[in-house]
Amino acid sequence: MHPRAGRYTTSGLRTSLLSVPGAVSAEAVGLRPVGEVMGCVVSQSEDVVSGLRRGYATAMDRLREEASALGADGVLAISCTVTGVRATVREFVVLGTAVRAVRGKRPARPFTTGLPGPDVAKLLLAGWVPVTLAIGIDGGAAYDLAMTDRPGAEAPMPTDLVTRVRAAARAEFGAAVRESGADGGLVTSTTLRAWALGNTGAAAVASVFGTAIARFGDGPAAGSRPVVPLAADPRRAGPSGHTP
Repeated sequence: MHPRAGRYTTSGLRTSLLSVPGAVSAEAVGLRPVGEVMGCVVSQSEDVVSGLRRGYATAMDRLREEASALGADGVLAISCTVTGVRATVREFVVLGTAVRAVRGKRPARPFTTGLPGPDVAKLLLAGWVPVTLAIGIDGGAAYDLAMTDRPGAEAPMPTDLVTRVRAAARAEFGAAVRESGADGGLVTSTTLRAWALGNTGAAAVASVFGTAIARFGDGPAAGSRPVVPLAADPRRAGPSGHTP
C-alpha cells in the first residue's frame, strides 16, 4: 500500500481539497470524496519542453498510484504547479481529491480531471464522463538579425514563434485526447511563456491543459467539436489555473 494511503487507513481521516459546492455536487452524482491525493517530483533537464513533459507525466503517475491505493474511481479538481529550483531543476506538484463511485458501473482505471465537482456533475448529467487530464506542450527558439525594437511595430519573428508553439501545443493536446480513446476534449486553460535571447532572438513555451471526455449516455450533447473550450460562451477562453 502507498505510504500516504496507509496513513489514511491507520488514522481513519479523509481529507478533501474540494470546495463545499464541489463536494456537494460530487456527492449528488454518486462520487464520494475519499481523500486528498498528490504526485510530485523534482527533476533536472536542460531542455525545457522535454523536462515539462516528463515532469508532469511522472507527477500524474504518482497521483494515480495514490488514488488507486485508496480504492478511488477518479480524481477531481487537479491543480498542476511547477516551481523553478534553479536554472535546470524544477519541482512538479499535482494535487486533487480522490472520489469513489457509490452507485453505477465503476471504471477499470481511475479517471483524472482538472474540472471541479460542479462541472463534473454537469458532465455526468449530460451523458459525458471524464477520462483523463490531457496536457499539450511545445516550445522553440528563433533568431532574426533584422529584428526591430521600434515601439508599436510588429516583430514578425517573435509573432511567428509564439503562433507556431501555441498551435503545436494545441495539436499535442488533441493527440493526447485521441490516444486516451475519448470522444472529445474540454480546454480549461492555456499558458505561454516567452523571453528574449540576446538582442536578436526569442524563445517561447506554450501549454494547453484540459480534460478528455467520453460519451456514455443519452443526455444533451456537450458539443460537436472534438476540442471545445470550457466556458459559457465558446468564444471565450477558460480561466488559467496552471503554471508552465
